[in-house]
Amino acid sequence: MKKLLVGLVTVLHLIPHPFGVSPVGATALYAGAYGSNRSSWAVPLLPLFVAALLFGFYEPVVMAFVFAGFALSTFAGRWLLRGKRNYKSFGGAVALGATIFYVVSNFSNWLVGYYPPTMAGLIQCYVNGLPYLGQAVLADAAYCFVLFGLHHLIDQHESQVVTAKA
Repeated sequence: MKKLLVGLVTVLHLIPHPFGVSPVGATALYAGAYGSNRSSWAVPLLPLFVAALLFGFYEPVVMAFVFAGFALSTFAGRWLLRGKRNYKSFGGAVALGATIFYVVSNFSNWLVGYYPPTMAGLIQCYVNGLPYLGQAVLADAAYCFVLFGLHHLIDQHESQVVTAKA
């Protein structure tokens, strides 16, 4: 995995951005596609942890579910982006990763009592989160374009350097 790209994402996550528009979801997909089977789930947690250290922690249950949502999103990258990559697999990975995060993180808002502890409260919680799901899909798609594009350019550069030395 290109550590430089993960560092870039951490910096991008620390720069002020609209709520729900962050490179962390794309990082989860990237880590799933290129990371090790054992530890790729931890890669998107680095920017979140650094941000929490710098800007403060928040409601512990919600924070745990946010971290879990991004960690679980790495599996979308592993299932859909390891090996063959095309527009369909990228679209599917972006949609699945954002949906996993949406389901997990919104559930925590209902669980901690931001909504009534009823089925109607849970439904309202998910309905209220829909605009953020749309933003996450767009952000993940844009940041995936950047991350995977930079990865490709780095690979091309490295192969040209190796070829030039041979």
